[in-house]
Amino acid sequence: MHHELLSALCGVSGDLFNPYPPQPNIPKLFKIPPDFNFLHESERDALERLAELGFHYRCIVSFINKYRGINSAVFISTIETETFLRGSFADALCNALDAALSEYQQLVFESEDCILEEDGVIPVADMVSRFSDYHVILSTLHELVDELEANPVKYFGCRILNLLVARCKTGVPKLRGIMFKLVHACHVVLYQYISSWMVYGYLQDTFGEFFIKDESIINKQQQQQDSQEVFFDEENNQKRRHQRFFIDESLIPNYIPHKIADSILFVGRAIATVRNADHSYRNKSMLPRNLSSMHLQYLLELSSKHSFNDSELDNVVSIIRNNVAQWLWQVVLTGDKVIECLETFRNYFLLGQGDFALSLIQQFEKLVNSRLISTRAPIVKEQELNSLLILASVGTLAENDLTLEKFRFRLVNSNDQKRSSTSILFDDTVIGIPLRLEYQVNWPLDLFVTSEDLIKYGDLFSFLMSLKRTQHRLHKAWVHLSALRKSIDSRDNNSELPLIIWRTRASMMFFVECIWSHVQMDIIESSFQKLICQISVSSARHGSSHTSNQTPSTPISTINPEIMKFKEQKLDTKTESLQDFEEIRLGHQSYLNDIQRGCLLESRVCAETIKKVLSICDRLCALLERWDGRKDDEKLSQINRVNEEFRDQVNFLFRTLSGVNQTPDGIGGPPRHLDQLLLRLDYSKWFSVWEN
Repeated sequence: MHHELLSALCGVSGDLFNPYPPQPNIPKLFKIPPDFNFLHESERDALERLAELGFHYRCIVSFINKYRGINSAVFISTIETETFLRGSFADALCNALDAALSEYQQLVFESEDCILEEDGVIPVADMVSRFSDYHVILSTLHELVDELEANPVKYFGCRILNLLVARCKTGVPKLRGIMFKLVHACHVVLYQYISSWMVYGYLQDTFGEFFIKDESIINKQQQQQDSQEVFFDEENNQKRRHQRFFIDESLIPNYIPHKIADSILFVGRAIATVRNADHSYRNKSMLPRNLSSMHLQYLLELSSKHSFNDSELDNVVSIIRNNVAQWLWQVVLTGDKVIECLETFRNYFLLGQGDFALSLIQQFEKLVNSRLISTRAPIVKEQELNSLLILASVGTLAENDLTLEKFRFRLVNSNDQKRSSTSILFDDTVIGIPLRLEYQVNWPLDLFVTSEDLIKYGDLFSFLMSLKRTQHRLHKAWVHLSALRKSIDSRDNNSELPLIIWRTRASMMFFVECIWSHVQMDIIESSFQKLICQISVSSARHGSSHTSNQTPSTPISTINPEIMKFKEQKLDTKTESLQDFEEIRLGHQSYLNDIQRGCLLESRVCAETIKKVLSICDRLCALLERWDGRKDDEKLSQINRVNEEFRDQVNFLFRTLSGVNQTPDGIGGPPRHLDQLLLRLDYSKWFSVWEN
């Protein structure tokens, strides 16, 4: 019987201990057959309880063997059927489980030696006492592997740590120690991924189980199906190398804050982008070797600790991020490059180059008019639109600007218009079809300007061009009316244009110019100058520290804080600076968000109302352009209706902004920007008179 018991403890069934329930059912434990009636009831219960340990052990070993049996096949392809656990985390877990079972196996061997020494005369109660600690341990580990096997997708990759960390919360010291070992084994794998990414910029992730992803690898098989698509995507990757890396939030362990994951992404992305840069540039801007060694040492020390502490990881990641961010700002992307890029965006996306913007609107009008009188189908091609950029630059300050070559127009298709925001609201205002202005960002500015930033710039361009176009049409209408008045005066001194025409056009021009002045002066210019000043101060500080006695390879964190404090005070005592590259990038994003809110694009109601007002102004301009100066009651009636619609929409916008401005939060944007806009609109009590 002792031989049968030892076999059962090792997970092997026999004549005395059989799997129960029998096939075809799934067995749950080992049980003694009922016909063994010579056993006492208490002895039967004790033996079956011991055999239950063997069944747990059998299932755990089966899980390990099953994983290791398919492990070699898994490496053949990264795309496997998700019917079983796979990956480096599962490999480390199985090794840790195997190590945890070794103590149990040793106890079985010792029990066998004791039985042999005592000639098989050992009470069952003694065996129960020997294995009493493993009832909770093996049953818990059995539940663990069952849950892993039943949910391979839920606990794939880094997600396996969520389950293991949750199972560490137990009051059984020995079980808690084993669970900590399992967690530590998986944390070693996690730190290997983090170290490879943060120190060298490599993603050695065969199974795709790390929370940092490379989009080019994910889409590799799809790209290989079409050689032209491969060429296009490869060319695009050369332009936007860093943007192919992103975070899969579903793979971030629950106990790791998202800001740590963002910092991990930033560090590795910066190093990977520099490593993949042109050879001539890469040799001058690689991360210093001693800095990389120091970062690696920090991470290795963390991985060697048996207990995980998120504050320690946060501290180490912050140190590495700060060092890499300052190195990136000092060596790769200087303040002059960023300021030059921002000035280019200010000139063209934000219409800071006023003569060019006006010339471009005139070219658009010529294109639209040519399509209206053409007998052919009114099809507009992107090549025609892009040629307008060159034509519009002739005779303006943009004529000799080489950065203009990086801008291009793109016609928006139906798929692009599915974006649910106000971003597409003004795209079709200028020429009647959705149109976007885009910019080709080259290395290393693509580290600073993201695709999301370019989308926001495109939104602002469409909005500002709509305002500028309406302002231009209202001015042309005034020129046309002035010419008509002179013509009428020369024919009949007693005739004149109805006053309603002049008042309506003047009211519309006043509103449009209030919005335009507010956007350009109160919002864009003030925000732009503030950001440029912050970048200039930061660049000067970094430049002074870079040209000091410290060598470029010296870790930035070792610079004397007292010296830095003195230099900062010498540079500027009032202007707040952005400390490193990441802060500057985030400051630029905040600058864009402030401009969008200041332009009221964050409010769907306000943006739609402004578009309605601009559409009403276009209708008036269309009526006035066809006015020949003769009395026409029908046209006067239409102008009266247009005037009423305009007043209703503008009053609605004024009341909406006034109501929002009284709330604590407001719409956002630069401080008090709504106060400034409301004061402009209600100049000389313009709205107050209307309401009365």
